[in-house]
Formats: sequence, C-alpha cells, structure tokens
Amino acid sequence: MADRLAYTVGNGLGSDIEIALSLVGKLGVMVFTAVADARARDAKIDLFTLTHFQQQLRGALFGAANPRIDIPKILDLYMKGEVKLDELVTRTYTLDEVNQGYADLMDGKNIRGVILFD
Repeated sequence: MADRLAYTVGNGLGSDIEIALSLVGKLGVMVFTAVADARARDAKIDLFTLTHFQQQLRGALFGAANPRIDIPKILDLYMKGEVKLDELVTRTYTLDEVNQGYADLMDGKNIRGVILFD
C-alpha cells in the first residue's frame, strides 16, 4: 500500500477516486491533481476504509502554490537573475502560430511553448 499517491490523469472522474484510494495504505495521502469537468459534483469513496485507515484525500492545482502571490515572486527572482526560466521554454510561437503550438503540444514536440505577443 502506498504512503502517497498522486492522481494525475488528464480527465479526472469521480468514479475513479475510490479505485485510486484503495491503493493508499494506513495514514496515506492521495492527491487529486487531474482536471475534472467543472460540472462534476460526485465521487465514490469507501468511507469505512477512509475512516479506519485514517487516509487523506486532497485536491491540488499548482501544487501548494498561490498563483497570485507566487507568480509575481518568481518573476521578481527571474528579473534579478536568480531563477532561470528561459531555459525551460521548448519553443516560442507568434500569435499567428498559436494553432501550430497546440498541434506541436498534442504531437509531443513541444512541452513548454510560449506565445510571443509583439
């Protein structure tokens, strides 16, 4: 049984949570990072096991970061030369190339593309 489990599939379904949580052991934590349909309102969970195993189920977007606070901090560090971001960019695109950027992403040719607005 896992101490920690990150549920990171592309399209998260409430019906999958119970299956994933069944892999988590006593005092374990499952972190749900998948993107779910905004209208989804239900999830299936074995409440007996959740309680008796003292498991935790958490949701996460951007890790534990707060984008309103952390992105300006990262940008400030970047401007000071303390954080390297340019090296993380796979490829740049013009606004006219946005469709190509998405195609490259879907084809696995580009992981961190950036659209340049001139």
